[in-house]
Amino acid sequence: MKVDLPLINSHNSWSPLEEVWLGDVYPAGWYDHLSSDVRDIFYQLTENTKEDLTAIEQKLVSMDVTVRRPIYNSIDEYIIDDNLVKPEICPRDRYCVIGNKLYRPWQNPSCWQPAIDDYLKDPGSGIVTGTSNMLNGANIVRVGRDLIIDQDCFDYKYRGEFPDYRVRVVSNGGHMDGCFAILKPGLIIANHYWDDYANTFPGWDIIMLDNPTYQAAPYTGNKQQYPVYNGKFWDTTVGTNRSFNDHIIKHALDWVGCYTETYFELNCLVVDTENVIMLSENQQLANELDKHGINVHWVPFRSRSFWDGAMHCLTVDIRRRSTIEDFFPERG
Repeated sequence: MKVDLPLINSHNSWSPLEEVWLGDVYPAGWYDHLSSDVRDIFYQLTENTKEDLTAIEQKLVSMDVTVRRPIYNSIDEYIIDDNLVKPEICPRDRYCVIGNKLYRPWQNPSCWQPAIDDYLKDPGSGIVTGTSNMLNGANIVRVGRDLIIDQDCFDYKYRGEFPDYRVRVVSNGGHMDGCFAILKPGLIIANHYWDDYANTFPGWDIIMLDNPTYQAAPYTGNKQQYPVYNGKFWDTTVGTNRSFNDHIIKHALDWVGCYTETYFELNCLVVDTENVIMLSENQQLANELDKHGINVHWVPFRSRSFWDGAMHCLTVDIRRRSTIEDFFPERG
């Protein structure tokens, strides 16, 4: 018999997933004020992204996971200094669940408020409002009683926030979920952007990935060349459009990342210890995971090179059937 859990309950990244947030982009009509050559690219980008996010949601629902999505009501709320802020497509970059608490940024958009209102009704769940976006799920790795937090993204006001945990602050310089993912106790997939796996996960098996999903092309002097013209983003589904590139560079550069550095399959969402959802297609990795009893569910995200986000970034696991276990009791 299942024991009732708080609405917010997540102590690790691999226990059975029951509820998750999945990001979304703005309505296409919010770009109507732009020139036609820029607007039309946003229309296509929005259509492709929404179609693929719907496919991801359907996959999650088919695996008995409750999915919550952002609800956008007014464009005025999302304009700062006459520019649209980045949509809530990667909520992991701003939100984090540790145990029975959801940590949210100080500037919290209303698009997640219906979900938050539901959690506030639950006496077993808590909402903690931060002073910034620093304490987020991209920079924190939960391993039961152990929390691994990147020092460059850690607000030290939270030092006393986790009395039940061993907090280890490490020097990584960015998002931890771009370096490794825990698939189950004793097994991680990783890349070489971090080098402290042996100390952090002693005795665990590591599947090391060698190359990012995309490779940067050498510069040939052509400003329209992929991907050098802007150096940060690209979307193969919309082709080359100088006006659109100029608009992003001038008005929305913080929407995009350096996607040629990203291991999109590594940035994954574990549904349970036997099932993981990943972007891209990597048959060699799938074969290796099959040896460990893990089935990979590939989902589409055609515009991932624009948004520079994969399954872990696109989601926040709100509730897992998990408890605060100690996987390294020798640490005291």
